[in-house]
Amino acid sequence: MTRQVDSVLVPKVLDHIRAEIPTMEEHLVGTSNFALEINRNQDLGYTDEQVALAALCHDLARLYTKDELVHELVSRGIDPDSFGFSHPILLHGYVSEIIAVEKFGISDEAVLSAIRKHTTGEKGMNVLDKLIYVSDKIESSRSFPGIDELREIARKDIVEAFPRVIARVISMVVARQFPLYYNSVEAYNEAISGLSDRNGLEL
Repeated sequence: MTRQVDSVLVPKVLDHIRAEIPTMEEHLVGTSNFALEINRNQDLGYTDEQVALAALCHDLARLYTKDELVHELVSRGIDPDSFGFSHPILLHGYVSEIIAVEKFGISDEAVLSAIRKHTTGEKGMNVLDKLIYVSDKIESSRSFPGIDELREIARKDIVEAFPRVIARVISMVVARQFPLYYNSVEAYNEAISGLSDRNGLEL
C-alpha cells in the first residue's frame, strides 16, 4: 500500500497502474514509498506529490514492446536513434514521460526530469532525479548482493548513496556484457566529483 499523499493526481495514477499495468504495481508503489520515506526524513525540499508522481510514473511504459516504444516517439517527431540506445527498452523513461504529460497533465519539469532520467542517469541530475534513480534500483521488492547496505546509506544520505548505486548498476551492466552508455559514465563521474568536493577528499 502506498504511503498517504495529499494529491488529486496520485490516486489517478494509481488507478491507471492497477487497471493497465497491475504487474508493475508492487515495484512502482515500492519505489514511491522508499522515495517518500527518504524525502521526508532528509528534508530534500520536494513535496510529497512531486516525489510520488515521479516514482509512480517512472515505469509507465516499462512493459511496452520495442516497436511500441519506437512508435510512440516517431509519431511525435522524435528520432529514437538520437538517444544512442542500442537497447530500445531504455527508451521507456522518455515514453513514460510522454504518458505522464499527455494522460495525467503533469507539467512539473522536476517530476518529468526524474521520470526521463531514471534508466541510465545522465550528467546534471538534481536531487529528485537521484532520489528516483536510487529508489527505483533498491526499493523493497529488489534483491541483489549488497542491497541492504545501499538502502542503509540511502536512508542516511541520498547524495552519498547515488554514486554507489549507479556504480553497482554499471558493474552489473559490464558483467552481463551489455553496452555501457556514456550518460551513465558521465552521471557517475559527476557524482563522484561532487562527493569528493563535499567530503574534502582527493581522488
